[in-house]
Amino acid sequence: MEPKKIGAGILAIDKQTGDLLLGRRSMQSDNPGTWSPFGGTFEVKDISTKQTAKREFSEETGSNINYQISSSPFVVQDTPKVTFYTYIGLFDNKFQPSIDREHLSFGWFPIDSLPQNLHPGFADLISQKKTELENIIIKTKEENEAQKG
Repeated sequence: MEPKKIGAGILAIDKQTGDLLLGRRSMQSDNPGTWSPFGGTFEVKDISTKQTAKREFSEETGSNINYQISSSPFVVQDTPKVTFYTYIGLFDNKFQPSIDREHLSFGWFPIDSLPQNLHPGFADLISQKKTELENIIIKTKEENEAQKG
């Protein structure tokens, strides 16, 4: 039996629109063709799951843009194969990722217009935490507008 994996990712939110950044997984990935936040597996060089999330996000999007990351995971999902930590990332603007071979495409989506073929873990996150996520999006957009004056 394979040892249980630990993984982490960032659910990126555009502060202006509240849209979520998702990547469509390549055919070589687990759950190919499904949409999910960018993330991956913990490596020995990572000092924490937050570090894993930041490293994987940077590797998979090609982005070194500044953003705010939640101090603790938004959600921790535990399955027989993996424990996955999802952090919230707040971005000042939408950006265009330079996706790696692990993804076919990417998109920014309003929470009420997500693609149909979500990764099972992300679909679970949305079904369990949608209201909480919507509240974060509303608060973030309001704070962003207030900062603009």
